[in-house]
Amino acid sequence: MGILKCIEDVISRVRAWRQYEIVSHDFDKDFYLTSNPDVRESGMDPIKHYLLSGWKEGRNPRSDFDVRFYLRLYPDIIFSGMNPFYHYLVYGRANNLKTTSNQKTGIVPDETTDYLIGRSAHYVQDSNFPIEAETAENVMVILIPEHNEMSGGIYSFFSIAKAAYKLRHKHNYHVLLMTRPNPHDETYLRQRNFRNSEDVFRFEQIVRCRNAKSVYLHIPEYMTSNFVNLLDDRTHNYLRSRERLYVNILNQKTDIMPKKEEFEDLRALADELTQSVAHHAYFGQKFTSLYDTPMLLLPAYTDISEYDPIPFEEKDKLIIYSPDDINYRDAVLEALAKGLPDYKLREIRGITFDQYMDLATRCRFSITFGEGFDGYIAQPIHQGGIGFAVYNDEFFPSKELVNYYNIFASGEMMVSDIVDRIRTLERDPELYRRTNQAMIDVYNKLYSREDYLQRIEMLIHRQFEIYPLHLFEQANTLRL
Repeated sequence: MGILKCIEDVISRVRAWRQYEIVSHDFDKDFYLTSNPDVRESGMDPIKHYLLSGWKEGRNPRSDFDVRFYLRLYPDIIFSGMNPFYHYLVYGRANNLKTTSNQKTGIVPDETTDYLIGRSAHYVQDSNFPIEAETAENVMVILIPEHNEMSGGIYSFFSIAKAAYKLRHKHNYHVLLMTRPNPHDETYLRQRNFRNSEDVFRFEQIVRCRNAKSVYLHIPEYMTSNFVNLLDDRTHNYLRSRERLYVNILNQKTDIMPKKEEFEDLRALADELTQSVAHHAYFGQKFTSLYDTPMLLLPAYTDISEYDPIPFEEKDKLIIYSPDDINYRDAVLEALAKGLPDYKLREIRGITFDQYMDLATRCRFSITFGEGFDGYIAQPIHQGGIGFAVYNDEFFPSKELVNYYNIFASGEMMVSDIVDRIRTLERDPELYRRTNQAMIDVYNKLYSREDYLQRIEMLIHRQFEIYPLHLFEQANTLRL
């Protein structure tokens, strides 16, 4: 068997070398690196990246070859598992196959073709599912939305997975990121909106973890109400058959956290239901009792050490603002447009994290219309700027913050005063610096990389900080 294995390895390497040689003659390295800055910054050979994973993520090898278009027209390639650009160079070019939507194809993809292209992600996920996960006795799954989009919440899910991987020497879980079960069976392979190296799978693949005795699920709060109902029979039976099934709710926004009655079926499925919360403001005995779950404080932590801040003098006359909708938003934007005609206003929507950080660095001011104490003020402040928000008791960690120069007591006050405060900060660089530093001090007291990793470790080992009172009563009764 050892000799056969060596022969198979040699054949596989020869095939890989041949594929690399053929693709390299027609591959546009400059185009690929320009289109994919994450690959450029990684320093990896762009051809090797494309052959290993780039094509699976829909990345194109040159401007006149569209991977998704090619697979849509010729879906049989999906099932062959062959790299589409390699297929074109070896077979397609000689047969004059079309490569971009700019060419007249005479072919109109029907519903079957659309279905097949939609299943291509499934094919790659099935092919790439890690053997380590199939053989692991302990599996931890972090559920993510099925759409490849950008949000602070999604970023934090990937951060938890990355931190858990870095702590792998301290636990025995195999960690997986999986899209939640959904009626349309949508999923994706790799999150494209920020730098990461995580493969994404779909939740129905959990049944392939045949050796798992313990499964530990982490489910965002808004997924909890109908999670059990979306499980197919096979997945449901698999979860019920494990020796231990733990479920932790990732409560990042208390305003969309369901009432405890809405996730009772999830509680019934799990051996234990717990909760980690992202904000200090709703971490406490009151909330533990409200949801009847043990609780751990797990503030979101964003490592932006790779992005250097710049001083006020180097910043653009730019104000960025969050896409959230709130009743005073339009009035604030109207006041800014009228009172600050020399400034450019830019909504943060539909961009990658790198693009957002570029704006957060260059802008003088930012505004959040959402939670208030969130990334739309945190990141610009850490980049040397000033972020404005309206105070609320729900998300801010301290009432003292309402007295800070960049925090307004109400939406009406933001509308009436924001232009004057911006002009004042413009005229007084020292006030600008002090206002920035005051917020930096607040964040430094609340968040640090060391504390974040410690809390991830606590989450993995299920070391929760607050428990419902009735659990203490039960424990005391047992001791007696």
